[in-house]
Amino acid sequence: MVAVGDDASLGVMGRVLLALSIAATASVTPARFQLSGQVLGASGKGTVHVALWQVQGFLKHPIQEVRFGPGKSLDFHFDVTPGRYALSAFEDLNGNGILDMGILGPKEPSGFWRPFHGWHKPRFDEVATQFEGETRGLDVVLE
Repeated sequence: MVAVGDDASLGVMGRVLLALSIAATASVTPARFQLSGQVLGASGKGTVHVALWQVQGFLKHPIQEVRFGPGKSLDFHFDVTPGRYALSAFEDLNGNGILDMGILGPKEPSGFWRPFHGWHKPRFDEVATQFEGETRGLDVVLE
């Protein structure tokens, strides 16, 4: 029988509680992994923007974005937790930092990883995918 005041028992008990606490924290914290691919079809004349989106802020505020100068390698990766994401890219041919739109759609080469073809602004559910682990080959083709 261990007495309540026994220092050795508190040391063991403290270590057990610490181990359980660390295990509980690890199981609650989602694992991070990479989504990666490349942009295809860029002319090499403008900066290429690649954006990662979630439903909140879709097409207004990407959760992550990378930019590649003209003529640079267009391989990208994003570190994420499991979730639903959309990937898009465009080539900024006039250097104004935004995807210019016309009456019939984008005026600059653009695309999503999950292709979108429609006569309306894409909705998140039309271009998003659930990701649970590392995924490569998420190539975005600019049209």
